[in-house]
Amino acid sequence: MARKSLFNAGQLPGTLIMAGALAFTLGFTQAFTQVHARDAYLSLAPDIPLAPGLSEFDGGQLVFDKPEGRIVRIEAQRAPTPEAGGAIPAFYRETLPNLGWQLTDASARGAGAQTAVDSVGDNLLTFQRGGETLLINVQRDRVIFKLSPFAQTD
Repeated sequence: MARKSLFNAGQLPGTLIMAGALAFTLGFTQAFTQVHARDAYLSLAPDIPLAPGLSEFDGGQLVFDKPEGRIVRIEAQRAPTPEAGGAIPAFYRETLPNLGWQLTDASARGAGAQTAVDSVGDNLLTFQRGGETLLINVQRDRVIFKLSPFAQTD
């Protein structure tokens, strides 16, 4: 009596191709999930990313919806890191233009540079998109986001 094999010699290449495709799919899915698991956005402004090293304060959000647009204020805590303090402003300068936000000319606000520094050394970034203005105030231990409609002048 002949023994039956689990694999037919003619089916072996197809089986190997299927196993390879399954391994590739699982690896791709895991990598895709890991990349997007790191992507975080502000809870009340889901079109604005949360920079690495930031986490929103519980209760640090405020939102008003007006006919002219939304007014949102969100506070995020900075994780203590030995990195240079410019990493968060640099993240937003690089990332937000890809999402349609334009960094405004700070000289129009009297600061003379695209990243203004106030009297206590905080970094201030201002972006505009559509009819909204986004002000990002990067402080030593927190970042404050203020989103509001901007008045267009003729």
